[in-house]
Amino acid sequence: MSVFTEQLAELQGGRTAASADRRWVFVPDDQLTDQLGWLAREEPGDLGIVLTETTAKWGKRPYHRQKVVCALASQRHCALEQARRGVAVRYLVSTLAIPALLRPQAIELG
Repeated sequence: MSVFTEQLAELQGGRTAASADRRWVFVPDDQLTDQLGWLAREEPGDLGIVLTETTAKWGKRPYHRQKVVCALASQRHCALEQARRGVAVRYLVSTLAIPALLRPQAIELG
């Protein structure tokens, strides 16, 4: 995780801070494309995304380990791609369920 975290921080250059000039949206792990939705419509400099990596999701049902690895790798690559485009990225890692993890973000970011 540390290599990913370092790469993301380097690409971000301080863009993770909440600011009034960005629209923040949650991107679920099954919608990691910039060809549709907010990522396609908004200018990268006007947008911030929140991505979640939580053990609560993957612990609900039995998943094959390779499926989990592929899903998490895809999400991390998406975070890096969007940061390269200029989108601010908040990548949250936790054991909490997604709603509990997003609640404080929604309060802070609006």
